Amino acid sequence: MTPTQYRDQVAQLAKTDVAKAAEIAERISDPWFQAQAWSHLARHADRPLQFARKAAKSAARAKDDYQRSAVRAWEIAALAECGYNMQSRQSLIESVELAELITPVSSRAESLLLLFQAAFKISKEDAAMVAEILRNSCSSAHWRAVRARRDATRMLKDEISPREFFW
Repeated sequence: MTPTQYRDQVAQLAKTDVAKAAEIAERISDPWFQAQAWSHLARHADRPLQFARKAAKSAARAKDDYQRSAVRAWEIAALAECGYNMQSRQSLIESVELAELITPVSSRAESLLLLFQAAFKISKEDAAMVAEILRNSCSSAHWRAVRARRDATRMLKDEISPREFFW
């Protein structure tokens, strides 16, 4: 199976069989998909913090700053949805600091947009903080930066909804 297929299998099993889902998550070789799998487990397990830590460790092994920061959006959303706002906010701060270093600006904008949407799970104020960083660090005319700024503004105005991270 591919890392994507394993991640999808974990996403489904995490709701009913955490132990089996964790076994499968261990087998995922790609850090991006493994971090997402651990985040699905964090979202559905009785003890989410242990799986959130595994998600963060998997993210840290990703190939570049974009992947290391952006994939943590799933971890952030899982923690917030489980009521762990303090831990979620700390992960958000770490991820945004890393995202600000990403080049090119198009990748920085994509990472910050994902983190912005995860921040909504904590609070609209946290999302607004990320939106401000996005606006200040992604002022480029690149279409991805333009789209990210536009979508963040529209989400803050409740014109469009932030993405869901779990299915």
